[in-house]
Amino acid sequence: MFKLFKETFKTANDCIILAFPLVLFMWILSFYFAFSNSVVNTPAEIILAFVTVLFMVCAFLSGWFYMVQQAIEVAGQVYVLDEDRAKATMNLFKVIPFGIGKYFLSFIGMIIIFLLVVSLTGAAVYYTGINLIGNVFTQEQITGALSSTQDMKAFIDSLSLDQLIKLNLWNLLIMGATTLLSFIFMLWVPEIIYCTINPFIALFKAIKKVFVKFPKSVVLFIYLSFLNILMSFLSTFAIQHPLLYLLVMVVYFYFVIYVVVLVFSYYKHEYCGA
Repeated sequence: MFKLFKETFKTANDCIILAFPLVLFMWILSFYFAFSNSVVNTPAEIILAFVTVLFMVCAFLSGWFYMVQQAIEVAGQVYVLDEDRAKATMNLFKVIPFGIGKYFLSFIGMIIIFLLVVSLTGAAVYYTGINLIGNVFTQEQITGALSSTQDMKAFIDSLSLDQLIKLNLWNLLIMGATTLLSFIFMLWVPEIIYCTINPFIALFKAIKKVFVKFPKSVVLFIYLSFLNILMSFLSTFAIQHPLLYLLVMVVYFYFVIYVVVLVFSYYKHEYCGA
């Protein structure tokens, strides 16, 4: 596992071209959100905007994740000439339309299933928390606390010990549910790309594979969680420094590529006989 973590840095460097469509899509999505805020007013327009974003995201994910798979294959090939590797790398852009055509409906289904599972989990967490922990504060208190930073600080300072304990228990419950979902969803995308195009069946197969090699899955998940915490810490620290924040954003895109390539490489190594 640790050898794979190390080797993935080299693979991610070879696959750095994946950053271009990722950055481009983020820019397009930001532009669309800015445009929508100025023209979307009615419920029908909101629904249309949501469906548009859903289709945009699914089109990007289906094409980009297929590009990730192909980029890993290119990175693993031995080329006599650097020109041949450069040509093969640039040809990766050509696989995006094929990925969209093949996996678009899969990712539509995946996002719908994901939203459904998250909604049901959220309802279960709320029901469990209300019955086992209880309410911490009222809706009026929350609304007042969100008015300003000073009101939030005053609200937190006013909490009793019992309320703080309940608040921590709620945080643990939500964090536990989020961690569990992240763990069982970990191999869902590579399962769709490599083996099972049906997102519903792919989810069950991915969950099964997570538990079949449970120790390795736990090690991978802990490593990914550590990287995520580290990246969150850097982002929080850099937000007050514009130049440093720009550097952190560059690191963030590399981090995304590294994580995706690592999960795909792990899946390929463990379940595809590579």
